[in-house]
Amino acid sequence: MRYSMQSKILELIEKYEVETQDKLASLLKEYGYDVTQATISRDIKALHLIKTLSSSGKYNMQLLPM
Repeated sequence: MRYSMQSKILELIEKYEVETQDKLASLLKEYGYDVTQATISRDIKALHLIKTLSSSGKYNMQLLPM
C-alpha cells in the first residue's frame, strides 16, 4: 500500500499544482487513500520532494532533481 500511495503522490504532483500537505491529503482521499499528515510528511521526505516556484508564481511540490 505504501509504494502504491507514493506512486500516486508522484502522479498527483505532476498532474496538479500541489502547494500544501493538506491539498495532497485531500487529493489522495479523493482517490481512496486514507492518510494522515504524519504519513504524508514521511512520504514527502522518502520521495525527496521539494517546493519550487511555478510559472504561476506559486510554490508547488516537485521531485528533487538528482
